[in-house]
Amino acid sequence: MKKKITAILIILWMIIIFAFSAQPAPQSSQISGSVGLRIAEWQNNFFRLNKSKAELYEQAESMQLFIRKGAHMGEYALLAFLLCLHLSCYPINGRKLALPVIGITAGYAATDEFHQLFVPGRAGRFSDVCIDSLGGILGLLFWLILLKLWHKWRHHSLKKRC
Repeated sequence: MKKKITAILIILWMIIIFAFSAQPAPQSSQISGSVGLRIAEWQNNFFRLNKSKAELYEQAESMQLFIRKGAHMGEYALLAFLLCLHLSCYPINGRKLALPVIGITAGYAATDEFHQLFVPGRAGRFSDVCIDSLGGILGLLFWLILLKLWHKWRHHSLKKRC
């Protein structure tokens, strides 16, 4: 049952990534711009900076690249995490997950960038494949850290019972 559920989650997440990549450039920019503006407004209110609307828009614009690339890394980190969860159903453990997870993540990133060549205003870039793959590596590292903590906790709780 876990295999089926995790496989469905992976496919759904890949569809979501594809849908974001299918957005034309103006729509994609509008989303990341609104996120940047919310961050700028929150920072302005929290630190009582009293910035003008023009200054807030300028700050949001300067954050847009960071937000976009961070979102890409996050998308692929989650994809890698879901792949780890799925592959843990098989007799692949720990470090042996690295190659298939990074391979699938980087492969999907490459096909996604190729797909963007056909989306108005978007471009497929090798640098974006690298950024997405780095996100996949971070997702894998997060999985491995959680796995290590889980084994330590389990070992510790079993030791306490004896």
